[in-house]
Amino acid sequence: MAKITKIQAQKRKGRYNIFLDGKYAFPVAEQTLIDFRLMNDVELTDENIKEIQDSENINKAYGDAVNYLSYQLRTQKEIKDYLYKKEYHRDAVDEVISRLEKLHYLDDASYAKSFINTQLRTTANGPKIIEQKMAQKGVPNNIIQDAIVEIDYDTLLENAIDFAKKQVRKQNRASFKQMVTKLRSSLYQKGFDNEIIEATIKNLELEPDEDEELEKLRKLVSKVQHRYDKPAKLINYLMTKGYHFDEIKKVLSSEEE
Repeated sequence: MAKITKIQAQKRKGRYNIFLDGKYAFPVAEQTLIDFRLMNDVELTDENIKEIQDSENINKAYGDAVNYLSYQLRTQKEIKDYLYKKEYHRDAVDEVISRLEKLHYLDDASYAKSFINTQLRTTANGPKIIEQKMAQKGVPNNIIQDAIVEIDYDTLLENAIDFAKKQVRKQNRASFKQMVTKLRSSLYQKGFDNEIIEATIKNLELEPDEDEELEKLRKLVSKVQHRYDKPAKLINYLMTKGYHFDEIKKVLSSEEE
């Protein structure tokens, strides 16, 4: 049994130092003073002290979690990882998570909807990439799947088209076939499925320009021809770049004239 002999206010507002039997024992928050009715001459057992310190630890963890949430929405896993990194005990972490969920400060389903909306508004990411990012954040798979199916198709298509237009401009030196191949690959890598990819390409109404293709091919031949000692090797290389055999023969024939 120990007696409280002094309660000293810290410089930090709302914090107090507890002295037992004339010696400093532990710090507490103002709310802890109220909750446990701590005042001079109150006697505490070892069990009382442990209960106070456990409560204080939970309140401190809760304060840290709320501060972490104040910057942006977090998943349950992110909050847990953050608190464990600060070395809070599992019981304290579980209690904090429970409090936050009851107050609706922590809701993975709401987080998923918000995250998807932000991704659709600020990035060119498709569903598969968004799904991967949410999984990395610790959103449970069932919540991810429920949220992903709610994504508006027209919004996805619009985002895919905007992204595709930029990719087409970047591929202005490539052959038409190679450009379309790279475009499909880029859309797939951004997380769009085949349905969106094909709808995007159809919407762009891409058509090869024969004169433009031949001009690109002439420039490429002029650039790489010196690397190949045999015409067959050069032709094979040019075909890997998406040019047709007939186009290649036509340009090479004109080069020989």
